[in-house]
Amino acid sequence: MISIIVPVYNVEKYLDRCVQSILIQSFKRFELILVNDGSTDNSFEICQKYRKKDSRVILISQENKGLSAARNTGLNNAHGDYICFIDSDDFIEKDYLKLLLNNLKSNNADISICEYFLSNEKGKKYSIVKFNEPKNISILSGKNTFNYFYEDNYVPNVVAWNKLYKASLFKELRYKEGYYFEDEFIARPLFYAAKRVSFLREPLYNYVQRSGSIMNSAWNLKKYEDRQLMYEERIDYFKNNDRRLYKFAVQQYKNWIIGIDYENCNNLDKLYLSKLQKEYRKYFGIRISNTPKAVLKDLLGALNIRSISKLKSIL
Repeated sequence: MISIIVPVYNVEKYLDRCVQSILIQSFKRFELILVNDGSTDNSFEICQKYRKKDSRVILISQENKGLSAARNTGLNNAHGDYICFIDSDDFIEKDYLKLLLNNLKSNNADISICEYFLSNEKGKKYSIVKFNEPKNISILSGKNTFNYFYEDNYVPNVVAWNKLYKASLFKELRYKEGYYFEDEFIARPLFYAAKRVSFLREPLYNYVQRSGSIMNSAWNLKKYEDRQLMYEERIDYFKNNDRRLYKFAVQQYKNWIIGIDYENCNNLDKLYLSKLQKEYRKYFGIRISNTPKAVLKDLLGALNIRSISKLKSIL
């Protein structure tokens, strides 16, 4: 059986479409766990409607605690051998569960990942997000899958959705509560726990891009700080475990520091900017490339990240 976990918070406009796409799945052996995370619109009533209609629907209500806490509540109440997360404003293709499960089983994998559609709020598909090169990849170890996150030519996503997991992966893992970028915090330990990851080259998930979602909401200092913490955790781990990935993680962190200054130069608090400058200097000299351009960029960043952000277009 598959346990499908759907956190729900103020999505009355999209919830019917999401739940209906799940209930009409060609694969029928699942439980749908709807976690109402303190919604203040009609989302709870919509959840109740489906709980009464279909015995596979389980409804859990809690005070608003955020996406990570809602997912953890779902995990704590899941009974399936497999776990699947679906965002409540998204929807899935009819064979989503069947094909992901077949892919996972046939390849003796712990995680199965599919490509996905980008859709607008009305559900109209306008793009397909495919796996990048090399095209001959179909199965990797979990560690190698995660390691590709740091490769220049291949950057798969680390989101919870568009994947089917063996439930055993979450035996000792839960999402970090109270933080943004919850998917990125759990990505390394989750993928490192997987022996095999199988890639299904077919778009089966519909990711709906909407202005009011968590991912597209306005940036704020808490988001900066949580992103910074995520980078620091990765750097600390790789420092003692993989020198090459340590350099990649440091480079990503320094690029992020430059990028947020470049994009938000008029909004950054001076104290926070000073903190970021110190962070950049702490990792001065640690780079994945030693070309003259890379060395110059690193030197300028150590002197003043604001100066390098102004020269970003030529560096």
